[in-house]
Amino acid sequence: MRHSLLYRIAPGLLVVMWSSGFVGATLAAPVAPATTTLLWRYVAAAPVLVVVVLALRRRYTLRYLRREAVLGLLGQVGYLYGVFLAVQEGLPAGTAALLASLQPAVVAVVLALVRRGERDGSRRRGTRQAVGLAIGFVGVALAVGPGAVAGTGIAGALWALGAMLSLSAATLLGTLWSAPAAPGGRTYDVLDSLAVQSVVTLAVFAAVASAVGQAAPVPDPTFWVAVVWLVVLAFVGGYGLYLYVGRTRGPVVVSTWLYLTPAVSAVWAWAMFGETLSPLAVAGFAVSLAGVLLARPSGPRGATPSSGPADRARPPARRRPPRARPATRPAHAGP
Repeated sequence: MRHSLLYRIAPGLLVVMWSSGFVGATLAAPVAPATTTLLWRYVAAAPVLVVVVLALRRRYTLRYLRREAVLGLLGQVGYLYGVFLAVQEGLPAGTAALLASLQPAVVAVVLALVRRGERDGSRRRGTRQAVGLAIGFVGVALAVGPGAVAGTGIAGALWALGAMLSLSAATLLGTLWSAPAAPGGRTYDVLDSLAVQSVVTLAVFAAVASAVGQAAPVPDPTFWVAVVWLVVLAFVGGYGLYLYVGRTRGPVVVSTWLYLTPAVSAVWAWAMFGETLSPLAVAGFAVSLAGVLLARPSGPRGATPSSGPADRARPPARRRPPRARPATRPAHAGP
């Protein structure tokens, strides 16, 4: 079957667009506080989402709003604020992306521990994921370098680590806390989550920025370039391609391609800001990539449209009794 050009290039574009968020944070850091940049990012993005859901006449229950508000606080406020503060502290964009890329491994290990009794082989899978997570952290230590151990850049690394843990908590909570049913029998989708979470995030950043006196936009062209960059490339491009690739290729493919984000972010930062890549940092990227690939969960084979029906239609050979021997069990009996 022939696929469109977008289908073929979408995963690569996803990595580039997703990496642009870390580059946008680096672009804004010299001219504006993280709070101001994030506030105006959502001032530009949240109203558009609200208009879309109002035009579609979406309705939300109180239980759903409460759930998405909590997930937004962890997955957007906590994660983005931590990443932007890390970059503001001087952490290179590639290293910030590397720390963030450990999130799928952390989630996989925790879920394996929570659900270790549900399926066969979960203990072996949990051990493999724990080893992969440990390898990933070794890669992070190499990429951050001895400067962090000596005390230079440790604050940025801690902010990025906190951001990764906040996003991990949001992912785990979203997995274990099922969404309630939507009014009219409709199923809530990603647009609903983004709209509600963006409004909550806008309210939080507006309150924080007003409290610390950082709500006013910075009169610098670089600031507005960064805001447009973050909205168009990171928000529309990144999230849009994330949804497209997830719908057409599945979540496992999305996770695998996003593991390339740290290296691409580092290349962007080198090209735009002159951030150097030491051999130790490159080695750290490679080690961390190996760790997260080892720790990532395996996708269910039946999740793909092509395999499910075919697998169900083909009965196991062991269920057929030999022709030479009459069946000794009733026809309805089975394993």
